[in-house]
Amino acid sequence: MLSLLSSLLQNQVGAQVNRSLKGLGTLAVVAVFLLTAYVAAVVALALFLAEQMSPWAATAFVALGFAVMGGALVLFLSLKAEADERAEAAAAKARQDTQQQFLSALTGSEGGGKQAMVIAAIAGLVLSSLLGKGEDDEEDED
Repeated sequence: MLSLLSSLLQNQVGAQVNRSLKGLGTLAVVAVFLLTAYVAAVVALALFLAEQMSPWAATAFVALGFAVMGGALVLFLSLKAEADERAEAAAAKARQDTQQQFLSALTGSEGGGKQAMVIAAIAGLVLSSLLGKGEDDEEDED
């Protein structure tokens, strides 16, 4: 029975891997086509601009466009990173506030000062030692 389940699972895993590999192959082909189209568009833009102005000015204009797009991308990513950091800090503060409220509820004190922390730590140590003893007894019996 176990071997039957194992063979069925291997067939499903193999099929999933094959689908994933086909998807990666398709993604690689699409990426090559998109990159080729991008290069062709940049060349077409450069040739068009070269007809309108000197080739050096057209090349400088294309380079300036890429520099502006790169700068905008760097600015966007830095703003996004700052927003992510602020969100993480807010989440950490919310977790800390929740833990503080839980500690206050356990100890029955509103302040949650050093005395409450010590009481909670002692309660945690006592509880973990009691739970640990029960597991040790079961291991000894095996």
